[in-house]
Amino acid sequence: MRASLDDNTRSALHFIVLGLGLAGGLRLAYGLAERWLLAGHAEAAALLPWRAGYLLADAHALVPAAPALPLRLAAAVGYALLGGALAAALARMLGGTAWVAVGRAVGALVLAPALASALFLPPHSATPDPAAGTWHLCARAALPGGITLPWTATCTSVPAGAVAVHQRADVLELTLHGTTLAAASRGGTSPVDSVHARRAIDVLQGHLPARAGP
Repeated sequence: MRASLDDNTRSALHFIVLGLGLAGGLRLAYGLAERWLLAGHAEAAALLPWRAGYLLADAHALVPAAPALPLRLAAAVGYALLGGALAAALARMLGGTAWVAVGRAVGALVLAPALASALFLPPHSATPDPAAGTWHLCARAALPGGITLPWTATCTSVPAGAVAVHQRADVLELTLHGTTLAAASRGGTSPVDSVHARRAIDVLQGHLPARAGP
């Protein structure tokens, strides 16, 4: 006789398979997007450990002090669930009959910008601009978990010649007259040592010559 599964077990297995398929699909899409952004800038792959998993239009941008990508994605989902739950509770208190639909709609509306923030909008970034001969520094206000508020962005440009690029173990540091402008630590689980950090600095200085630090 062929063993049969009860409805609950079958539903749980379907959910697990769906979850694994969705996670695999998202990981593949992320990898393809990363490769597309590096197209024509193969040397910039050396900077990936110092981008905290963000998908940025400029392949040479650095991201200082940002939570890891899995934490940001979890935070985005958490904020969506929280927003949806609060909206549903409020709609139910007001006597609405479609409070479940309200919660789902609000959750989806929160999830979309939260995921965009987790993937594309870092709290801080430092981007070399060879055409202008500057470093472009941007900062955004962020919620716990690294989810940024896009409308809070403030940016400034610093002359490249005034910036020194330092190496401190696996940290890349940009300083202006001794003051740290940005310090980008490696992100993810890839092994990165001082040799990789030195290579990353060479890539940056080849893209936008800067005064070498000690």
